[in-house]
Amino acid sequence: MSLKLGILGGTFNPIHYGHLAAAEEVRERLKLDKILFIPSYLPPHKQEEDIPSADQRFEMVRLATAGNPNFETSDIELKRGGKSYTIDTIESLHSTYPSAELHFITGIDSFLEIQTWKAWERLFSLCSFVVLSRPGYRFSDLVKIAFMKQSERELGKLDLDELAQLVVRSGVLTVSLEMIALYDISSTDIRRRVKEGRSIKYHLPEAVEIYIMKNRLYA
Repeated sequence: MSLKLGILGGTFNPIHYGHLAAAEEVRERLKLDKILFIPSYLPPHKQEEDIPSADQRFEMVRLATAGNPNFETSDIELKRGGKSYTIDTIESLHSTYPSAELHFITGIDSFLEIQTWKAWERLFSLCSFVVLSRPGYRFSDLVKIAFMKQSERELGKLDLDELAQLVVRSGVLTVSLEMIALYDISSTDIRRRVKEGRSIKYHLPEAVEIYIMKNRLYA
């Protein structure tokens, strides 16, 4: 059997329990062997003013995932440098894991912009997508994307909690839509709390909290 590998990329500025809980839920539902967390070197679609170095964000992710044998942190985008495009990362992973089944995990908010991604059509031939529910977004919003219109009725059922999961296939494309528990935790809020001198306990793993305080990040 080929390795079933989940790919979770992001700025992770900082990583928190929402990221970790969502990754574990997806791993369990899709019966993935491993989730690979990939901190971006320079995210092409995000312009955040308060952003620690790539090495610091990598270290926070490493600390956060250390206790789960099914989680692994990759420095593939840090080693490559420059803007972190998903297509480049997926092609590199195909070289590293030639027989693996790759599942790229993202949120509805990001997937709505899929047609602006570099070489997005080629991406669909290299990996399947796992699209997670996000606060403030509906799965029915995805009908704006041409290849999702065929599933309009089922997308509405996801929004109404009549379905927890929907798999859409079109040509080489496979998209698993997953309604997951929504955690009211965000990296933006964590950064704000640190800046204001408020507690971030129980928002992220203690090791990450200690790292943030020790290195005076976001202060």
